[in-house]
Amino acid sequence: MSLSPIGKEVRSFSQRIGLTEELTILDRAWEAEVGPMARLAKIVAIDGEALVVEVSSSPAMQELTLRRKELIRRINKHFKVPFLKYIHVKVA
Repeated sequence: MSLSPIGKEVRSFSQRIGLTEELTILDRAWEAEVGPMARLAKIVAIDGEALVVEVSSSPAMQELTLRRKELIRRINKHFKVPFLKYIHVKVA
């Protein structure tokens, strides 16, 4: 049995399940821009132009709600074509 490169198969599989490079960039951008709070606030969905985030506490929700516009602007800088227009925050 010989080993063969799997890069092509991984890309194909990633596309079939909806995992794209943009999602990886979004996850990294979220962690970079939110900082240590990323452990309290997790991205759970993307709904069109909105990011849905679950937080573990009311104070975390309040902080993200106050920083919402700034975070949208800063996260969009990580993409060639900005797509994010709204962040919906909810307590888990």
